[in-house]
Amino acid sequence: METGTTKKLLLKSCKACGTEISRYSAFCRNCGHPQGSNLAIGLLILFLIVPPGSYAAFMIYCALHAEHLAVP
Repeated sequence: METGTTKKLLLKSCKACGTEISRYSAFCRNCGHPQGSNLAIGLLILFLIVPPGSYAAFMIYCALHAEHLAVP
């Protein structure tokens, strides 16, 4: 049987409507609001936006400096 303290540790309030939901829930079952953390958003940006941007910048650099990069 769960105690009140244990139950409180497993629940959190929805950021939009305030309904108690599981701490591990990705969205609120009441209103559907996503419950992502700042860490998750930061990791998403780091792994989905930075690598393609770096690749695009590298390809543009190579296209602009192709004659200097050629091996004689």
